[in-house]
Amino acid sequence: MNKKFIFCGLVAASITAFSKPISIYVEPFFTGIDYSNSKIKKDGYSTTLYGLVSLENGLHVFEGAYGYTHLNYKNSNTNWNQNDYVIAYTNYQLFPWYFKIGYHYIASPNTDISKSSNTFFLDLGWIKKYAYSYGTFLSYSNYRQKVSTVEVRPHAGFYYWLDFYRGFYYSIDGTWIRINNQNNIGLTQKNYFSVQGSVTYFTPQYSLGLSLWGGKRTFMVDNGGFVIYNLRERYKYGANLKGRYYFNKRISVGVQFGYNKYKELSTNKNVSVFTSTVSVGFSF
Repeated sequence: MNKKFIFCGLVAASITAFSKPISIYVEPFFTGIDYSNSKIKKDGYSTTLYGLVSLENGLHVFEGAYGYTHLNYKNSNTNWNQNDYVIAYTNYQLFPWYFKIGYHYIASPNTDISKSSNTFFLDLGWIKKYAYSYGTFLSYSNYRQKVSTVEVRPHAGFYYWLDFYRGFYYSIDGTWIRINNQNNIGLTQKNYFSVQGSVTYFTPQYSLGLSLWGGKRTFMVDNGGFVIYNLRERYKYGANLKGRYYFNKRISVGVQFGYNKYKELSTNKNVSVFTSTVSVGFSF
């Protein structure tokens, strides 16, 4: 049976500098998941605890996350439970150049190709602070049944300022995913391509963002390595709407609503996935 991914709606922090020698950020997430037109999956939820530690005014950034996902299956299918563990390190000592390395481990008591899987990821890029950035994200994942994936994602973004405090941030990326030994798990296609674009309006008090993507995806490593779609189904397109409100410099609340469409491999049904996420961020 095919399984769902972990860390729905998780957004890894992107930080290039801090005003303090040591900074800490913690954010718990809760996500509700609902499937429409699936013959296998009904609904579920995901909980995630994300943490970040910045040293030497942001020159060294350490990230970590733990997530748990539970999915309710229909009929006599066994429900799905999954644990995710993620660690990452970003170095800005050669600023404006940066590099990020990380590791994502999936563990589940259920029997599937992703019962236990490993993902190694790397991001290399260049930043002109408060102006624009570009880089390339790379990942390698291995699963059971001798299945492995390679992902390459060039990405770029830029700011459009309305004044000293308000503006827009635009980003675009393209993704290529290659699956090795795909026939072992019932897939016929080896290469998958997709494009994504997003825009975020930000102020000192709040931010609002919208992202859209289209193409073909499967076994996608997303959100800087913190989200993995460890599914056999082929995703077609999706959208995400998010917002965040800052009560002060230390506390903020975020909400996200996601929609994705994929084809269910075992039933050939077009399935819609709806996610709703709420999170609270704490800065120290």
